[in-house]
Amino acid sequence: MDKRFLKNIAIAVFFLVLIFIFRRSLEEGLVGLSSPFFYPCANPIIYSIGEFDEEFGISRENFLKAVKEAEAVWEEPIGRNLFSYSPDGNLLINLVYDYRQDTTQTLQELGIKLDQRRAYYEEIKYKYESMLYRFELDKSSFEARVADFEARKKIYEDDARRANRQRHLSDETYDKLNTEGEYLEREAGILNEMQADLMKRVGEINTLAGVLNDLVEMLNLNVDRYNNIGESLGGEFTQGLYESHGADEGITIFQYGSYEKLVRVLAHELGHALSLDHVDDPDAIMYRLNQGDNDLITPSDINALKSYCKIK
Repeated sequence: MDKRFLKNIAIAVFFLVLIFIFRRSLEEGLVGLSSPFFYPCANPIIYSIGEFDEEFGISRENFLKAVKEAEAVWEEPIGRNLFSYSPDGNLLINLVYDYRQDTTQTLQELGIKLDQRRAYYEEIKYKYESMLYRFELDKSSFEARVADFEARKKIYEDDARRANRQRHLSDETYDKLNTEGEYLEREAGILNEMQADLMKRVGEINTLAGVLNDLVEMLNLNVDRYNNIGESLGGEFTQGLYESHGADEGITIFQYGSYEKLVRVLAHELGHALSLDHVDDPDAIMYRLNQGDNDLITPSDINALKSYCKIK
């Protein structure tokens, strides 16, 4: 047995020992390479049905069928399995009954009752005007508070930069900067909560505006159309919501007027689950408003999906 052969055996044993010692790190590295960051559409998102309100009048089986049709909206054009159902899936899809669906169903029920429609219009109009008035007051208060926050934040950042250039920082200056920094951190949290509340109310007000416009048309009233508000706050689909908090993520459906609309709003929120943002195409599934009637994704949707999945 020559020395070269023995040397090769020794090298091979050495590397096997290294692999054994660092096997856990290597396994973690391989997992990282297969993570969504590198291959975002390699593995399907596993979803399950969470909270399910029966007041919508749809069975759990038909709701799941609608979800499967919505996932096909994204999967079929690119031939990828992007979603998969499992009873213990991480992405919870909820069906929650609130004022939005109640309004939709009430409006449908009043389709043949003219006198009730007029009374219902007056009731919704009063509620809309009250909510809009309160919203405008709170929005002005929020904007003033944001302006004050931004001004104090700029002063704090300027003071912090000057302090960093000093060799010796007095205890008084340090305490002052620390106190202001803590205030700004708390205030940022409060402002985020205020903005989230305003955005929620934008959805409520815009839903009422849509109902009022439908009633105006039904009753042939000579009044101005009710406009949506909150464009600067990012108003969007109010029928559904996708939320992600670390490892926890979920889709909640609040409202739909027909089975086809349910599939469409599910498809929109599944798009968000794929990390897709809104697009500017009014016909697209990922347009910020649920105003289209198409049940197929548009070239704008496909381009966004291919970009995320890294498909040429």
